[in-house]
Amino acid sequence: MSFERLLFGTAGVPNSTAKKNNPVDGVQRISELGLDCMQLEFAHGVRMKEEVSSALRKASYELGVPLTSHGPYYINLNAREQDKIDSSVERIIQTAKISDLCGAESMTFHAAFYMKDSPYDVFDLVEKSMNVIEERLSRLDIEIELRPELTGKTSQFGSLEELISLTKNVMSVKPCMDFSHLYARTGKYNTYEEIKEVLDQLEIELGADALKSMHIHVSGISSNSKGDLKHLNLEKSKFNWKDMLRALKEKDCRGYVISNSPNLEDDALMLKEYYNAI
Repeated sequence: MSFERLLFGTAGVPNSTAKKNNPVDGVQRISELGLDCMQLEFAHGVRMKEEVSSALRKASYELGVPLTSHGPYYINLNAREQDKIDSSVERIIQTAKISDLCGAESMTFHAAFYMKDSPYDVFDLVEKSMNVIEERLSRLDIEIELRPELTGKTSQFGSLEELISLTKNVMSVKPCMDFSHLYARTGKYNTYEEIKEVLDQLEIELGADALKSMHIHVSGISSNSKGDLKHLNLEKSKFNWKDMLRALKEKDCRGYVISNSPNLEDDALMLKEYYNAI
């Protein structure tokens, strides 16, 4: 998908939607609020009736509210048992299938835990699974960007360097950049200069197009030495979201910015308003 600008939206149906469990109403609420996009959350399983997915696709198209998606939390491509790895592959494929039916063009997920293994070995396993997933989706004629998320815990696969390498090695993979997680994971990348440095790195390593089609997560965050503890509203966090937006604007980044804060649309609107005022 080609973008003319950054689109701001929520991770899931906005809190102010009358029917919280109805994603079609969620898309309508996004449009009413003056937001731009919405992420479908399949965090606890990939379940959606066909009539809902077709209604979603229609609403998304008619209202001009593009969709992204997030796969189940219990994916681990480095599980101890092969059947659990196979199940994780299936969950990613099921998420891709439903996302495609809804018209979403980008899906994210947490790829793996290290389980005390060498990050190099885990990388190889994740890459192998991603190649299998890419091949199976190609056979199903499903074109969707597979975006492993930059994760917030040091026990999780998903560092900036790992995502860049994986993007280079697997054609349909791109990173989902969670700048709050990057801050929680590393304790840095919380100033304009540092965030711009990350964007420069993405541009150098992955090409200018990497900044023209981004899938970004952001929220307030609390953390300790092991990384991300929980998501907070932006105003209650030390995460420097204003500098993040300044860096994104300076680099003319485009794509989705998804608010993962507990107050969802409040922070999404605050991000959009501040960005437009820069």
